[in-house]
Amino acid sequence: MGKARVTPADSALRAIPSVERILSSDPFAPLVAEFGRARVKESVAAHLTSLRETKTAWDERMAVDAARNSLLAATRSSLRPVINGSGIIIHTNLGRSPIAPALWHRAGHIAASYSNLEFDLDEGERGARDEHLAAICRTLFGCEAAILTNNNAAGTLLVLAAVAAKREVIVSRGELVEIGGAFRVPDVIQQGGAKLREVGTTNRTRARDYAEAVKKKSAAILRVHRSNFDIVGFTETPAIEEMVAVAKKAKLPLLYDEGSGRVVDLAKYGFAKGETVRELIAAGVDVVTCSTDKLIGATQGGLIIGREEIIRKCRRHPLMRALRAGKESYAVIGETLRAFATEQHEKEIPIYRMLAMPIPVLQARAHHLASGTSTRVVNSACALGGGTTPSETIPSIALALAGNANEAQVRFLTNDPPIVGRIIDDRFTIDVRTLLDDDLPHVAAALRR
Repeated sequence: MGKARVTPADSALRAIPSVERILSSDPFAPLVAEFGRARVKESVAAHLTSLRETKTAWDERMAVDAARNSLLAATRSSLRPVINGSGIIIHTNLGRSPIAPALWHRAGHIAASYSNLEFDLDEGERGARDEHLAAICRTLFGCEAAILTNNNAAGTLLVLAAVAAKREVIVSRGELVEIGGAFRVPDVIQQGGAKLREVGTTNRTRARDYAEAVKKKSAAILRVHRSNFDIVGFTETPAIEEMVAVAKKAKLPLLYDEGSGRVVDLAKYGFAKGETVRELIAAGVDVVTCSTDKLIGATQGGLIIGREEIIRKCRRHPLMRALRAGKESYAVIGETLRAFATEQHEKEIPIYRMLAMPIPVLQARAHHLASGTSTRVVNSACALGGGTTPSETIPSIALALAGNANEAQVRFLTNDPPIVGRIIDDRFTIDVRTLLDDDLPHVAAALRR
């Protein structure tokens, strides 16, 4: 019998070196040093399997590139920085509020080392982490006590579990809202172990509706800020003072899921006046819950602020351990609250620097970026975002690109770093108010390309 003819494909397969030989070669040494021998071995084996299946010739340079690409994809997070040119300051999909590098550095000094997170330095024994923000919250909000959870939904859940388990919570039908991620207020109440008692109608609820709903099984009255939508037209909502009076007469705590964390009055920046957390506490609200990554401008967290008696119940509740925040959150949120307490928020908190930036400064910034390009400088409207002021905007300035808007959007999203804009009147635009200082060189370079 004659010998079987050796095909070029067979020769290519026979020329593939062994895995051990590949791992010991000089070109693969940097990969082994960076990712470890075991991880590189898995990647090389997968590449060789692909070569055998496709009967492709061995190429060392291609093998190194393939191994590096697969190792990078397998060992890194897909989370990456992006440039926000959308005109939405607190952009939920883009991580909400950015943190200033100087503030982050101060907080990072604590987070990067050991700390007294749960250690009482005066007594030399175990302490409580929930005390670290108490003093600054008393200063800012005029409350008796405060604790931190990992987000506002957790804070509301904990308060309901501590105050109203197996009893009724009275809520207006117009406030049974759904927040981001399909989380609904009725579900939060139910998961907190309480029972929902609806009062009023979708568009009109009066103080007497709450008063008439009070029964022996009532545990609390809950007010929920309709932060992500507005009801307009034939509407009525009782003032906080009216609700405080009803709650006091019924001897029930008044809880307020304020949501946004309004520390300062936003009327200064062109938005409608709204009650701040301090004003709510001063008016007699027993407990306020709010986010720390919206109008406070810090990282994700949920503050529970109010009467010591209720805060103590939350602190001792078994859910507290499941919902508590870590040292990194305490550090960042503490530094951010300090910026408010020292009236440095427009300097140290990026979202307030954006809000405070006047139109002439935005125009100068936009013209500098557009210089030498076909980009136009146009008037724009900027939203605060984060479910804070859903129907309001303030004037801003944007860059409008020439050409096909959809193609421009794709091109800027594939930029490094990606630039997120918005399409208005068939033009791709980049709003200047939401750009950070470090973003400007990247945007300028992308426009020139």
